[in-house]
Amino acid sequence: MIAVDIFGLLAGALGLTASSLKTMIPLRSLAIASNMAFIVYGVMADAFPITVLHLALLPVNAIRLNQILSLTRKVKQASIGKSCVDTLVPYMRMRKLPAGAILFNEGDCAKEVHLILEGCILIAGEKVLVETVQLVGEMGIFAPGSKHPYSVECESEVTLASINDDKIWELIHQKPESGAYFLRLIMSRVAYRDQLAENFR
Repeated sequence: MIAVDIFGLLAGALGLTASSLKTMIPLRSLAIASNMAFIVYGVMADAFPITVLHLALLPVNAIRLNQILSLTRKVKQASIGKSCVDTLVPYMRMRKLPAGAILFNEGDCAKEVHLILEGCILIAGEKVLVETVQLVGEMGIFAPGSKHPYSVECESEVTLASINDDKIWELIHQKPESGAYFLRLIMSRVAYRDQLAENFR
């Protein structure tokens, strides 16, 4: 077997293995290795389309892997201590919102859960300073009609990561402990809101 065949088989094996993985960091890492092997194979076999395709895919996979690792580091630095949130991170997209931006309004259809990494937000008009990683929007996902029960506005520039509702339900199906985490989180917030209401009577 000549070297070009070896690289072709290696590239195919890496690509096949990557496509069968469910966790994003190993998937992207193997995809990068597969891209590199396919590039070598394409050059050696004089297969121009394969070389161009994987030269284009390589930076895409590398950028996405770097984003996932960066977000993972931010969560760990915040010392949230919640393994469930760690499982959400690889499926999240990170972005910044300016001061005054509306994350969602009361009654809006809930399509995402947001992990607030930095900044200050207003929840139902009440100023909330986020000093550690905090989820917002999860109550809307599980509420009747999937409607947000309150509004959230950015008081300052906010860095956040978001995950859509379809992925959350998929993760809950795969990892029932995720559902238990969300249940505890929602119940604690309902209890906190009830306590505030009691204090102001």
